[in-house]
Amino acid sequence: MDQELIKEGLKIIEQASYILEEISDQPGITPYEFIAALDSNGITELDHRAALLQAATTIELSLESMSDKTHPTIH
Repeated sequence: MDQELIKEGLKIIEQASYILEEISDQPGITPYEFIAALDSNGITELDHRAALLQAATTIELSLESMSDKTHPTIH
């Protein structure tokens, strides 16, 4: 297993989660809101933006599938 690739993937996930938390501490962020946050953070490199958007989408889908009315999930 390529340890550098794993470390880079974890950095992307961590950065995406920080950006999501900047927007809101509740699940339900739209792609448009996330892209606007990328713009406001000066993240312009296309491959990096695509990786962050994919990570954020995965995080949001996970949070929505795990949350319910009795145990709401917060970022």
